[in-house]
Amino acid sequence: MRAYDAIVIGAGHNGLVTAGYLAKAGLSVLVLERLDKVGGACTTEELFPGVHGPVCARNCDMLQAKVIDDLDLRGHGFEIAETYASKRQGLPFRPFPDGSHLGGPGVDTTGDLAAQIGQISRRDAAAVPHWETFWDAVVEMLAPHYLTGPPTIRGLVEETRSTALEDTLDRLLTWSLADLVEHYFEDERVRAYFMSPSESDPSQPGSILSLAFLRCGSALARSRDKGVPVGGMGSITRAMANAAQEFGATIRTGAVVDRVIVEDGAVSGVRLSGGEEIGSRIVVSDADPKRTFSTLVSADDAPEDARRARAMTARVSSLVLSAIIGEMPDFGRYLGNGYDRRLVPNPIMIGPSVQYYERAWRDTMEGRWPRSPVMTVRVPSAFDPACALDGSHLLTVWSTYQPARLVERSWDEVRQDAADNLMSVVDSYFPGFRDSVVDWALQTPEDIETRTWMTAGNIHHIDATPDQLGRQPYRSQIRGLYMCGAGTHPGGEVTGAPGHNCAKAILTDLSIPG
Repeated sequence: MRAYDAIVIGAGHNGLVTAGYLAKAGLSVLVLERLDKVGGACTTEELFPGVHGPVCARNCDMLQAKVIDDLDLRGHGFEIAETYASKRQGLPFRPFPDGSHLGGPGVDTTGDLAAQIGQISRRDAAAVPHWETFWDAVVEMLAPHYLTGPPTIRGLVEETRSTALEDTLDRLLTWSLADLVEHYFEDERVRAYFMSPSESDPSQPGSILSLAFLRCGSALARSRDKGVPVGGMGSITRAMANAAQEFGATIRTGAVVDRVIVEDGAVSGVRLSGGEEIGSRIVVSDADPKRTFSTLVSADDAPEDARRARAMTARVSSLVLSAIIGEMPDFGRYLGNGYDRRLVPNPIMIGPSVQYYERAWRDTMEGRWPRSPVMTVRVPSAFDPACALDGSHLLTVWSTYQPARLVERSWDEVRQDAADNLMSVVDSYFPGFRDSVVDWALQTPEDIETRTWMTAGNIHHIDATPDQLGRQPYRSQIRGLYMCGAGTHPGGEVTGAPGHNCAKAILTDLSIPG
């Protein structure tokens, strides 16, 4: 049985980051991926014959500069498409049913946004700097913990006691996101603009904390590293795989791990589905906690980890619609008939009120797909040459606040209705869109789970609720077994931070600098 210093289960982006750091530190590393390619949820796929685009991850806004530099990802193929910056698509574009909008092309700075908001409400325009000051304080408080281990509430209380950040922490812990936007702003459209589909109940106290780590990750990422990567999102994980292999890691695709082998309370390797056993003193799981401790590890070997994983919730998932459209949506209703058609809003946020978000969340918790869905719409072919089409475009819709499981019927049974609903909502904002659809495909939560092996198709591995932040530690109760996926601190999105932090924990335990 060939032995390695470390085996990483899963070649998602965090698994590849962990492998890269461990190999760079001199360890012999094997990455085992059940699919036939690396990337997990961060890939570029052939969505239609000859048409390539994102499947799950669809934007690069939070990839950490330290990870990019440490693993030399730019030297291994990571590059942001020049057109993303040059086309000045502006801040996120949120249209409203009455024909008004906020953000979008030409609105590139907070000052631009405040001026735009001033046309709706002078009071709200004056509140924008105070809103940004609050989030600056949040980042100041959480940034020292982002690329380390998760902070504890007690630790944050002690760090902020008798400082200007004390009130900021109090709001994080006791206010909901709905409370926050309603505190700062009075116009319903302005409030909606600052809402975020962070996969947490917008009315739940503490739901700001779920969004806080996303804001922190974005703030810590360099502006030149944000945008649509050349070659699509899959180019990120290809660069990570190239880097890990150059450092000495071995990557095997089509390798399904059946079980983590545990002897006397410590890992000794893994067994593949075909019976092959591979030895290792360290095993790292990039799978979600529920999957790891229900299928890869026996509950008898890790009873406390299994109990924790069973208690975690993964109720919230997403619908992902990809559509080939014969022509670009007409933004003239919002931007004026003379708008520069080279300036394509990116992203387009559909969610016109706080109540809209709250209603979508209630539907999700009741196991019903929301008829008024919260959506993020993008036209990746406008920015990424890999998605370019002759005379047509690729449009994608990401709708979160979708139930992982329906109380009636299956997702496959409602596929057509759910897709029609998403397209009808887009059409209500951009008339003519529905008629321009040449072909479409919908990924349901069940499809995402089947393809990526993520429980409930939850791209954050577990619900991003305040009570679950930092709940899954990097170290397990089994010696030598570690976790590096989106279910660990600081959570989901393409950041590389969980993989970085897990690798640092392993190297610390081995007393290896790195």
